[in-house]
Amino acid sequence: DRVDILKEYADYSWSLDADHYVIFEHLGGENEEKEWANYRFDEGKGVMMWGIMNSQYNQLTMGYNSNNNINAVGHKSRSQFNGPRVIGYSESHDEERLMYKNVNFGNNSNSSHDITDLNTALSRMSALGAVSITVPGPKMIWHFGALGMDNSIFTCNNGTVNDDSGTDGNCKLDTKPQPQWTDNWLGDTNRNQIYNDWARLIDLKINEAVFEGDYAMTSGSLTPRIDIFDTSIPSSQLRNVIVLANFDVISQTVNTNFPTGGNWFDLMDETGNTTYSAGTVTIPAGQFRIFGNMPATLSTNSFDINEAFSIYPNPVNTSFKTNKAISNLQIFDITGKLIKSFNGEFTINDTYDISDLTQSIYLVKIENSNGQTSTSKLIKL
Repeated sequence: DRVDILKEYADYSWSLDADHYVIFEHLGGENEEKEWANYRFDEGKGVMMWGIMNSQYNQLTMGYNSNNNINAVGHKSRSQFNGPRVIGYSESHDEERLMYKNVNFGNNSNSSHDITDLNTALSRMSALGAVSITVPGPKMIWHFGALGMDNSIFTCNNGTVNDDSGTDGNCKLDTKPQPQWTDNWLGDTNRNQIYNDWARLIDLKINEAVFEGDYAMTSGSLTPRIDIFDTSIPSSQLRNVIVLANFDVISQTVNTNFPTGGNWFDLMDETGNTTYSAGTVTIPAGQFRIFGNMPATLSTNSFDINEAFSIYPNPVNTSFKTNKAISNLQIFDITGKLIKSFNGEFTINDTYDISDLTQSIYLVKIENSNGQTSTSKLIKL
C-alpha cells in the first residue's frame, strides 16, 4: 500500500506538470525502490531515488583502503532500475562533512601528505568531484562542499561540536557559523581550486554528449577508475572519457588502458593542448586525471583569469559597479535564494542599484556573452 500511495502522489505531481521531477527520500530496499524508479518510465518519467555514499567517499578522502567501493553512486548498481534514477551524493544534511572527518581522522602516516592538515585535505576534494560528478545520471552537491566546508554538522552556536545523543541532545539543528562569507573562501586559493575544478567537471558533464552515455566503474581501492562512453558518437568526436584518481597518501603509477591508440587529451586543460599516450601515468597523492579520446568542445573564451572579478565599492550602501563587462548579473542570499537579477549588455561603467536589499552578506554571480561565469561576495551595509 505504501508503494501504491506514493505512486498516486507522483501521478498528481505529473498531472500538474508533465516534466516535473519526482524524488523520494526512501533509502530503503530495492524491492520497493524499483517499483517507483520504473513507474511510467516508458513515458520518460520514473521516480528518482537518493543514493547515499557518505561513508565510502569519506574513506577515500581520508586515505583509507577499506570500505571504499563507490560503484553504488551510479544507477547501474541498482540492476532492477530502468535507467539513471539514482541521485548519488557524498554529503547531505544528515551525513557528517567529509572535510571535518578528513582533518580530524584522516590518514597522517605520511608527513609529506598529512590529511589532517587543512590544506592537504582540501587538495584532495577536487578528486572527489572527479569520481562522483562525472558518473552519468544526476548527482547532489551539498551546501558549500565545493569550497571544502569543514564545519561539523553538529557545530553549536558557540562554535563547539556536540554530537551527544544523550539527555542534552546535540547541536545538529543549531544555526551554523558562516566562514565561507566572513573569511571570503572564494578568495582562498586552496578552496577556490575545488570550486573551479568542480565547475569544469560540471561544464563537461552538461555540455558533452558522451556523459549521457554508458559507464563502467572499478573501485574498492585507493585508485578508482571510471570509463564513460557512447559508441553511437563518431570516433572523430569526444566519445570516450577515462577518469583516474589517486586517494593514497603517496604517488601512484596507474595503467591508462586507453581503448584506442594515439593521443588522449587532458579534459581539465581548457586549451586542449595537453596530451597523453603512454600505458601508465603517475598521479600525485590526492589528485586525479580525466582523459578524452578528443579534446572538449567547451569554449575557451572565458573571463581573463589574470584579472579576478571584483565589485566596488564593497561593502556597499546603495549601488555598485563591476570590473567586467557582462550580460547577466544575479544576486543570491546566503541560503542560495535568488534575490535580484540584472539582464542586458552591461559595461564596466554601468551601476547596479541594491538600495532595496536588506543589510546582509550576498553572493553575486556574473555571466559574460560566452556563457562563462564568475562569482564574488557582496556586503550590503
